[in-house]
Amino acid sequence: MRGATRALSDVVGAKRRLAGLLQRSQASLAARQVSQPELPPFAHEPMQYRGPSKQDVIDLRKRYLNPAILAWYKDPVMITEGKMQYLYDETGRRYLDAFAGIVTVSVGHCHPKVVAAVDRQNHLLQHTTNIYLNNEIAEYAKELTSTLPESLNVAYFVNSGSEANDMAILLARLCSGNHDLIALRNCYHGISEGLLGVLGHSTWKYNVPSV
Repeated sequence: MRGATRALSDVVGAKRRLAGLLQRSQASLAARQVSQPELPPFAHEPMQYRGPSKQDVIDLRKRYLNPAILAWYKDPVMITEGKMQYLYDETGRRYLDAFAGIVTVSVGHCHPKVVAAVDRQNHLLQHTTNIYLNNEIAEYAKELTSTLPESLNVAYFVNSGSEANDMAILLARLCSGNHDLIALRNCYHGISEGLLGVLGHSTWKYNVPSV
């Protein structure tokens, strides 16, 4: 009888200790959740946003954009301004951008040197076809290839990752004489018709024949 009583007492004591430990852990977690880290000071004041409301933008997207153009999160972030490594939403809240527009913003948002260069070019010539000569594309190709291994000594400029992957697959097939490709599961290479066969993500996979 005494042994049973002692065993019961040990179980009760263990439960109390466990309950106390759990309570302290929950309190510690709550304290960490309340204490949000703050971004360091940054000398930029975002412009006051005067466009449609966040809900209006959501409604416009649903009405006029293809549903394949997804927004992340149950409550999507609405970005209205960027400056160097930071982004701002419609309320002026600042975010550290660790996403970089899917790796397309390599030197920060609205970098003053990039803005100045684009502004100069827009005032000079916005677009022309490459069937005519222009110094900028030739000089840029030379500058770019000078940073690459010696065997990579020519450039072919395209306007998207999908187009680049299409071209890479075509060149690989022409060079090797092989047609088959290996792609990783859950990979994303673009959604052009030529890339659907190597697209490994069901979100953008369609029930059509792939090349």
